[in-house]
Amino acid sequence: MPAQPPLPPLLAPYVSALPQSSLTLLSSVLGATGNWLILRYLYSALGAPVGDAAFGLHGSEGGRKRKVVLVSFLRGWEFWRSEAKRLGLDLARLTDKRQFAFVDGLSELFYTPTPSSQTTTTTSTSGPAPSRTVLPVRSQPGPLPARGVPQPAPARPTPTNPHQQVQQQSRGPGPVKRLHLSGTGVQALDALENDISSVIKQLKTPVTPGEEEPEILLIVDQPDLLLAATGPAKGIGATEMGEWIMGLQQNVHATVLALSADSPLIHNAAESAHQPSTPLEMESAAFAIGSAHRAQMVLQLRNLETGAARDVSGVLRVSKGGAWGQVDAGAEDKWEEREVLYFVQRDGGVCVFGRGE
Repeated sequence: MPAQPPLPPLLAPYVSALPQSSLTLLSSVLGATGNWLILRYLYSALGAPVGDAAFGLHGSEGGRKRKVVLVSFLRGWEFWRSEAKRLGLDLARLTDKRQFAFVDGLSELFYTPTPSSQTTTTTSTSGPAPSRTVLPVRSQPGPLPARGVPQPAPARPTPTNPHQQVQQQSRGPGPVKRLHLSGTGVQALDALENDISSVIKQLKTPVTPGEEEPEILLIVDQPDLLLAATGPAKGIGATEMGEWIMGLQQNVHATVLALSADSPLIHNAAESAHQPSTPLEMESAAFAIGSAHRAQMVLQLRNLETGAARDVSGVLRVSKGGAWGQVDAGAEDKWEEREVLYFVQRDGGVCVFGRGE
């Protein structure tokens, strides 16, 4: 199969027509994950040629810069950096240019820093998490020195400086903001919202005087992991998560929310006499369905009903959300409801086509 463009033509209208204050819901299942689709949103905003694709109402005609904040609760920096590189996006360079920011909601979400490591947590904001233990380097076996032959003096060991160690180990391809969950309930979510909002405000700050405020696209990848790991027992349910997302929406131009919609989480939520639903099923279903009602566009990824195929990875269904018609009509004219097939190639390319093509 020939190489495909980074942004397939059939997919372009759905990743570019994102109106002001809109919410786009991307649901996926275990066999049809949405990583490749999130990467297309990144490419549309940061890598597409001028006039080809943009996420604003007026696209690139408005002359406003496009920036992206990616918050991921399921995948780390190295995953997104390497996968984006396949599309020609250098996230490290874009971070240095203040066009992109990554917020890590996975590595240290439930890590509580001790007083001795407080400095480590605050100073290490880039690259992978520093190691807790440093093992000594063992000398390689070799021939014994001959008697009477003077040997060079061993090198003096460098004094251990924990602060310098952290700086050396934390050097990575771009700054990374790590989230830490502390407390319970709304208080814990408010702290996470403040951390994410601070990153958004940094990107909004003009680099040069008189520069127009850029349009920020916020992508929140798999926040349902936070819901599953906490739940109502810690005061975090579907209602609190929905309000948390709405709070983040107020700081950006548009929001893309990626959630899991597997059958055990969604379709088993209907309580029955024989098999009552678990709290996880009920809260996950309520969060996903509530988000769909507040979204203007819903993109659903699912497996083929006929089973696995060599040339088809899954099905993409694009439909109207509950907020359809509540924004400017100019954005809604750019796309229509439809269902297409897609195939993710080994090199990261994606082919999107209609049934029978």
